[in-house]
Amino acid sequence: MKLNWNYVEKDGNPKEPGVYWVTLIYPEWKDGKPTGRTVAEVSSRYYADLDKNPDIRNWVMDGEPDTGLAWTEETGSVKGEKVYAWMPMEEIEIADLPENVIWVS
Repeated sequence: MKLNWNYVEKDGNPKEPGVYWVTLIYPEWKDGKPTGRTVAEVSSRYYADLDKNPDIRNWVMDGEPDTGLAWTEETGSVKGEKVYAWMPMEEIEIADLPENVIWVS
């Protein structure tokens, strides 16, 4: 299945706040020093409306605006991470369950 990524430089950021799948790029560090390589990973990040949630401004990624919509970091985020691409998190259904197993939400 081909995933439909939106590339920030080409397509821009989402129009609405929320949690999105993201491809992050950031400088690699080893033993407390940058290696000179840039690496990528897929994760999720919150795209916040800072005007409606000013308390989370301390979580904004470097280079993001101080007002309006901005990408935020998480605990354990790598210094210098940037959102390269994003896609909506689709609702998924639970897998088919074995007999006598019930879903609790």
